[in-house]
Amino acid sequence: MMRTFLLLFTVLSAVHARTQDVAGFVDYMDRLYVFDKGVFRQVEPRKPISIHKGGNYIAYADNRDDLKVYRDGESRIVDRAGELDVIVTDHFLGFTVAGILKVFDGRTRMLCPNVGKYIVEDSLVAFEDIVNQKVQVFYNEETIKLEDQLAGNAVLAWQSGDNVLAWISSYDRLLKVFYHGRIYELSDLVREVDMKCGLDMVAYRDPYDHTFKVFHQGTIYDLEERMPHRYEVGKGVLAWLDLTGSLKVFEGGRVHTAMTFEPQAWHMVDSLLVIEDQSFFNVFSNGKLHTVERVVPQKWQASWGTLAYVDVDRTLKVWRNGVAEVVVRGQPVQEFVVERGLVLARLNIGTARVWWRGRTYDH
Repeated sequence: MMRTFLLLFTVLSAVHARTQDVAGFVDYMDRLYVFDKGVFRQVEPRKPISIHKGGNYIAYADNRDDLKVYRDGESRIVDRAGELDVIVTDHFLGFTVAGILKVFDGRTRMLCPNVGKYIVEDSLVAFEDIVNQKVQVFYNEETIKLEDQLAGNAVLAWQSGDNVLAWISSYDRLLKVFYHGRIYELSDLVREVDMKCGLDMVAYRDPYDHTFKVFHQGTIYDLEERMPHRYEVGKGVLAWLDLTGSLKVFEGGRVHTAMTFEPQAWHMVDSLLVIEDQSFFNVFSNGKLHTVERVVPQKWQASWGTLAYVDVDRTLKVWRNGVAEVVVRGQPVQEFVVERGLVLARLNIGTARVWWRGRTYDH
């Protein structure tokens, strides 16, 4: 009986221009393997209960339900509590044990002994401290108070991206943003707001004049006089459909028009805007529109500036920075996944292929 692979990936940093160096999979004998900088290593002899995507690490619950992390060539136990609520980002591994919020970033830290709502992102962790009645954020190895919660719920709503947190304060009705250790006030007299967060940015509808704006790296940009029909935020990239149907992109402090008409479908995936229009498969990246294929593939995935897809000849290809490369040709691809710029494919019952930094490796 053919067994499917359990696929999982990890990365080095939150910079989407790079690719990850570590990948993990469960092979046909239910053993956990990792691909680590060109070398395959067996990590566990038995199938893990769960596996989680991370940055420069793999987090998993082994067959005894111990939470472990593979990192820097070795596996170590993080917690033995079992049945943990785990959140994995590029940098932080966050989890709760009996209401205690902990994070692991090379070492385990206890952030709050009695936590309410919380958010774990790549470079920050926001949480409600029930005992001290505060809303706080852990950033750059420091815990910073955002709001007092003595009179009840201090935050009406919050949204987060990789390195940014936006929220509405209950007491002063301010729309605030925490970014790179600073708190910015975007608007006052706010009860609710349409907003989305990504890397370095918060796109939102201004409560005063209902215009469409974006907070980007500490600066507010006016984008449209009215809210768009649809908008999506990625890693340093914002795309939207304006009232004329044009597909626009904000990137690097500039506004580009990707298309002057509404395409059949478009998807914001990390730093790539993938556009399907009739028989063209396009990508908008770094201020340019690229035609990847003249036929829209049935299967594709994208992450961290890398796009993987199966073309009409059933060849698995990878596209990155305007260049396409072949990952698998002449063999059936059972499944593939691309995460953080690394591609892992299952070719048959016993073979896994990894595409990493322009080369392929088989196991």
